[in-house]
Amino acid sequence: MGSLLIIDLGGVLFDIDFGRTRTAMMQLDGYNGRPITFGVEQQDGIFVAYDRGDISTAEFRSELRQLYGFTADDRSIDRAWCAILDRGLFPFAVDELNRLTSAYAATPGSRVVILSNISELHYLDCAERCRPVFDLVERVYLSYVIRRRKPDPEAFLYVCRQEGFAPSDTVLVDDSSANCASARELGMTVVHVQR
Repeated sequence: MGSLLIIDLGGVLFDIDFGRTRTAMMQLDGYNGRPITFGVEQQDGIFVAYDRGDISTAEFRSELRQLYGFTADDRSIDRAWCAILDRGLFPFAVDELNRLTSAYAATPGSRVVILSNISELHYLDCAERCRPVFDLVERVYLSYVIRRRKPDPEAFLYVCRQEGFAPSDTVLVDDSSANCASARELGMTVVHVQR
């Protein structure tokens, strides 16, 4: 029997920069100076809720305006939110995906999927740029669609159930310490990427 390889997108295959979004948001009209916590290991609740699909894009913009005082139009808010994605796929993304597949999912019956904590706006912004790696995997799981977000163990268990693999037959490749710890507790093999 093969294995399930779950690969994270941002920070593993896609070059993300949380600082770009924080900076862009702080430059939006009306910003009230409230600290914006948005990073790989820790995020304000509104960002988590939006990634998990708990709130719509319209509700997200409205909440941002209430929390941070933004008076900017929707397009400007969306652009600031998506600044994290400006760099695109790592130049080595396809080669890295092929290397990981060869190393962890080469046996017959293996499957390779992507599991990304991602909001609707982020997905719409980067989907076409991600096509080279999306085309190489069996399935792409998006947190806002499956309504589960890493490091919640249920996010990993959901993917395992959908793919028909036990956690003990699963390898996670991720850049978040919290995600790696959660997967490890479920019995997954973990490859912690640190760039």
